[in-house]
Amino acid sequence: MNKTDYTETVKLIQKMAGMSAFVYATVTAFQRDNRTIKAEIQPSGIETGWCRCLQGAFADKVGLEVLLGRIADGKTQRYVVLGILE
Repeated sequence: MNKTDYTETVKLIQKMAGMSAFVYATVTAFQRDNRTIKAEIQPSGIETGWCRCLQGAFADKVGLEVLLGRIADGKTQRYVVLGILE
């Protein structure tokens, strides 16, 4: 494999990894009244907006690790909390 092929392969892998529908995150804030959280996506450190939680997946403690599902809506994306990681 030459350098050009290697570079293109790395770019393709990075592009595919960035398109994953699932991401890991750490809870940074939560609201009990409407079952939403804010989270910091790992390892990028990007903070999400308010995310809804599935039944049984409400993370009510800052620092908990959660699995988020990415929902694309045109050029924007939202996240939903799928579960708490233990």
